[in-house]
Amino acid sequence: MRTSGLSYRRHPQATTSTGTTQIRDQGAESVGLAILFPIALVLILSAVQGGLWWHAHAVAAQAAQAGVEAGRPVGGTTTTAAEAARSFATRAGRGVLTGRGVLTAPEIHTTVTADTVQVEVSGTAIRLVPIPGLDIRVTASAHAVKERFTVPALAAGDGP
Repeated sequence: MRTSGLSYRRHPQATTSTGTTQIRDQGAESVGLAILFPIALVLILSAVQGGLWWHAHAVAAQAAQAGVEAGRPVGGTTTTAAEAARSFATRAGRGVLTGRGVLTAPEIHTTVTADTVQVEVSGTAIRLVPIPGLDIRVTASAHAVKERFTVPALAAGDGP
């Protein structure tokens, strides 16, 4: 019987030892890789994003500590503490820790009282994949007792 010039290609078949015929799975590996590769890529990017968040948090914590150390001395003010924290965050966190807007510095809130100093640094960690609405907030704070001068008490019998 002659066909009209069309040739029909049959699936390649393999015969097993029991004599049954099975169709080969050609292309199954490509489909499997096409499914697994995006999953692997998301896992790798998530690990790197976690590292960037960790680094941004460390920068914010160190900036807060630098602000507290600048505000602890007797002459330390709110402005001194805020400038020290801002300076550290700008130098160490360039490109990693930003404010709410694009290319802005992180937010710094300082409270200096007669007895304590508290500095809070907050910002946004950089994102690998720019997904709208996904802001990874980072906040760190440090506080300490303000330094003060004291005069040792004289015990009975001490002195001139």
